[in-house]
Amino acid sequence: MQVETHKRYDAMWAQLDSYQQSQVLTALKLFMTNQNTKQLRIHQLKGKYYPQYSISAAEDLRIHFLRLKKNRVVLMMVGTHDQLYA
Repeated sequence: MQVETHKRYDAMWAQLDSYQQSQVLTALKLFMTNQNTKQLRIHQLKGKYYPQYSISAAEDLRIHFLRLKKNRVVLMMVGTHDQLYA
């Protein structure tokens, strides 16, 4: 799978602490090996974030991505639920 990052994702990633970054990396590794795992609670977003998808990296940590092709995604944003949806 080809994974790219948006500049907004890069900026938000830099603001995460090392523990949160570790949680995100773990979730992304799982996502890259099995996109259908229920553990990540992957779902398509509605409203202003449509047609992006969300991955739950931890209880209160989300990754938004845009699926360009079956094997190509762009990571758009990362952060807590409040940071992403406030």
